[in-house]
Amino acid sequence: MTDHPPPDSPVPPPPGVRYDSAGADFRVSTGSWLRMTLGIGMALAGVLVLGRYARHALPPPPLPIVAQVQGDLEATERSGQTVKLSALRGKVTVMACLYTVCPHGCAAVVAEMQKLNAAYRTRPDFHLVSLAVAPERDTTDFLKAYAEGVGAKREDPWWFVTGGQQAIWDYMTHGLQLQAPAPIPEEKRINPLDLYEHDLRLVLLDRQGRVRGYYSVFHPQSEIAALMVEKLDRDVRRLLDNPAE
Repeated sequence: MTDHPPPDSPVPPPPGVRYDSAGADFRVSTGSWLRMTLGIGMALAGVLVLGRYARHALPPPPLPIVAQVQGDLEATERSGQTVKLSALRGKVTVMACLYTVCPHGCAAVVAEMQKLNAAYRTRPDFHLVSLAVAPERDTTDFLKAYAEGVGAKREDPWWFVTGGQQAIWDYMTHGLQLQAPAPIPEEKRINPLDLYEHDLRLVLLDRQGRVRGYYSVFHPQSEIAALMVEKLDRDVRRLLDNPAE
């Protein structure tokens, strides 16, 4: 014989979650929870897809115009040839200070310029310039040997320039608007050749000779340095691919 509940016994509630609010009794079934969770997940996925589409569909904001390079620099390239930096108008150019025996961050700066040279050396509208901070030491012969050591061939679009120290420093400071180089007091030098403190940022110029960005590829925080390296390459590529920008 099968036992049946008495006629007056209450029917057990269906499985779910029960809420008591203001005296009311609410029950949400497990199925309802699943539908709600699925709906929220689909909504979030839609937002992500729309955001990704917007990033690709909308053009990125233009690179800022930080400054217009004023003046010019006539200097001597490692080959011994006299060059003017104004001759690089019409090209996307990356410039940086160079002290060949620098014990600080010059190696990181040169490493990024090596990468750019390897990536864009075949483009006629791209150029690199390394400006000697200590031209009394970094002569043409020294720069020629240094360039060969970092893999920069003579035919590469990469100038290593030297000349009058004051003229080069003025161009760094007033033309590129970098921080002015300064002698390091003897008691603060890492070694006897650690003579000058200078700006370690790379400078990106567009075809009109305008500064479009500064890049601290040597930074005490490795995350920031990595972001600067990525941004530099992205901005160079952008100016090369969009001559009108």
